[in-house]
Amino acid sequence: MDIYQIIQLAIILLVSIWLHEYAHAYVSYRLGDPTPKLQWRLTPNPIRHLDPIWFVMVFLIWFWRGKPVQINPMYYKNPIKWEFLVAMAWPAANIILSIIWIIITFIYMKLAWLSVNTIFMNNGDVVTSFWVSFALMNITLAIFNLIPIPPLDGFRIIKMIWWKIWSLIEKYTMFISIFFLIILLGPGSQIVGNFLSTVSFFVFKIFFTIIGQVFY
Repeated sequence: MDIYQIIQLAIILLVSIWLHEYAHAYVSYRLGDPTPKLQWRLTPNPIRHLDPIWFVMVFLIWFWRGKPVQINPMYYKNPIKWEFLVAMAWPAANIILSIIWIIITFIYMKLAWLSVNTIFMNNGDVVTSFWVSFALMNITLAIFNLIPIPPLDGFRIIKMIWWKIWSLIEKYTMFISIFFLIILLGPGSQIVGNFLSTVSFFVFKIFFTIIGQVFY
């Protein structure tokens, strides 16, 4: 990756990860949990959701995570189901954000008299390229976070459907998380990357085709 791609990735991740943590905090608070507010996480200020060490890591290993929002499901009327809603807040927010950026991209292309093919050209417009990357990254983050492995939010799907299995895995969460990170950054990085790229681009094309019908 050249310096432009790294800076672009950092900007996209900064906004996306901030949205991730803020969405968790907001939904949990709205469901009756005061923990995010007490810990000063119920704010759109990205600094509150930034983990400085992981922010530096994005320039070294192209991977990043935010400062996790702490929640207390005991405040929920239905702890299991509502904790699941809190976990799904971020993937939903990322999908919505990607759709918004696709719409903005189409508006820009119409105003700039650009062809739809510009999006799929390597030497296409720089602005279009950035917004498409933003949309694709948010779709990728949403799909990645739905993988049912701790510490990802998709792991909460197991908690809602198979409580006994979740309880068993929960005892070894730390070891599973470390192993998953090693695989992700090591031998399994290409497999995971190819999977995420294929699925994300497929979802992107679906949104792109549907929204494109309105503009072209």
